Amino acid sequence: MNSKQEISLSLVGASGFAGMEFLRLIKQHPNLKLRNIYGFSSAGKQVQDIYPAFVNIYSQQIDDAESVLKDDADIIVFTLPHGKSAEWISQLLKADYKGKILDVGSDFRLQNADDYTKYYSYDHAYPQLLKKFQYGLPEFYKEKIQGSTYVANPGCFATAIQLGLLPLIKNDVSTSYHVTGVTGSSGSGAKLSQGVHFSHRFGNMKAYKVLKHQHMSEMNQSIQFLNKNQPEILFTPVSGPFVRGIWMTASLILSKNISLESLFQSEYEQDPFIRLNTTLPQLKNVAGSNFVDIGLQQNDNHAVIGIALDNLIKGAAGQAIQNINLMFGLKETTGLLQPGTIL
Repeated sequence: MNSKQEISLSLVGASGFAGMEFLRLIKQHPNLKLRNIYGFSSAGKQVQDIYPAFVNIYSQQIDDAESVLKDDADIIVFTLPHGKSAEWISQLLKADYKGKILDVGSDFRLQNADDYTKYYSYDHAYPQLLKKFQYGLPEFYKEKIQGSTYVANPGCFATAIQLGLLPLIKNDVSTSYHVTGVTGSSGSGAKLSQGVHFSHRFGNMKAYKVLKHQHMSEMNQSIQFLNKNQPEILFTPVSGPFVRGIWMTASLILSKNISLESLFQSEYEQDPFIRLNTTLPQLKNVAGSNFVDIGLQQNDNHAVIGIALDNLIKGAAGQAIQNINLMFGLKETTGLLQPGTIL
């Protein structure tokens, strides 16, 4: 693609955190040009009415979601709550939409419909569409994403777990992994609930969905794609007293005499958003960016992997743009080379 070519883009779901972050990021993108914004409860409002940070930046009105069925943008991005985009995407395809689609939610991440019943506790209404979507983790599926028409963005925890563990699982270096991941309150979305209430979150840490978090379904699916035996992965998700980011550690005993540093360098040498270090990462260095910092600590056959990323960017909107770049033949870093906020 010509690096100066414009790609028209419409967004469905403007009022959530992922939609908000997506609008913020594409304003800096040299190729992506926003055409329409669609919403439900937000229809009829302007973006700046919902997020005053967009005053003097966006003045577009949010249209009713029904209008998306007449849209002909080059790509339509869905940033709706989990379980909500499948119906609209199905209708869009029935309306003979010819462009590309990217879903930031969970509706098309899994190719086996039974996994939605198992991990998400609902039966997928459109199982015939699942295999149309390419799973969008660029570091492991870059060639398949390039030129794809439909892509499903990974979950934030799923992104962190896979980037930390898949290089190890590919090389059969252990049969058991103990993972703890701490996430900020923005990971729960914009809708208020007791679990994200300031009084419960501030100055507190609590585990939830221990050993049964739904994002493990994506990890297990990728292991199957690699044709590897399923190792034991014990995952403890934790709510942290901060807004954005995921800080995760994975502990393991190596069954092979290998250098973790060499293994990870070999895996990620062509991946511009992965930064490797020999010390465990700090969340502040990735917050506000699409970078993933991975720290490697090894003492003989004992190892600890540290992973830090921004759940709203690399875990959602930034990775969506990274996927769009690949879908349209752009350099995958286009519009995304901002450093973390640091402070």
